[in-house]
Amino acid sequence: MNTAKWNRYMLIRYLDSGIFFVGLYWGVMLFATTDSLVALAAPASEIALGAIVLLEVNRVLTHDIEYLRASHVALIIGCFLSVLEIAITAVFGKEAFFPFFSTPVVGIGLCAILLALKALIVWRIVLVRDRRDKKRYGLYLKALEHAGQRKGE
Repeated sequence: MNTAKWNRYMLIRYLDSGIFFVGLYWGVMLFATTDSLVALAAPASEIALGAIVLLEVNRVLTHDIEYLRASHVALIIGCFLSVLEIAITAVFGKEAFFPFFSTPVVGIGLCAILLALKALIVWRIVLVRDRRDKKRYGLYLKALEHAGQRKGE
């Protein structure tokens, strides 16, 4: 039964780990190339977002909860921050957040990919919340029924 529940949140976990490690790599590169602590807030927000989602998914897997409320809110805020990072990079150039890239377009592309990942995770959270993840939810229900039958035997 735990495996069925674990599988419902698999895409969320994997995409979230991508956001976390991109933020970590971005922060290390930015720390090595700039003295601006303000610029480090952008990758720090990605790392914090990844940690929030990771912790909440782990809590959901060990408790009888389905909706990732804090992650949903944090990811929506993260989407707005990604749009803000894209705008700042477009206006001020690569020096704002990406002094280690040769052109600001690469930084804008990275922020756009992070934005797309966050939107995809939000979409998946809503599917799980509304129980519209038919294949995974169906397998989860079958596992629950099987576990209930085994307890009754």
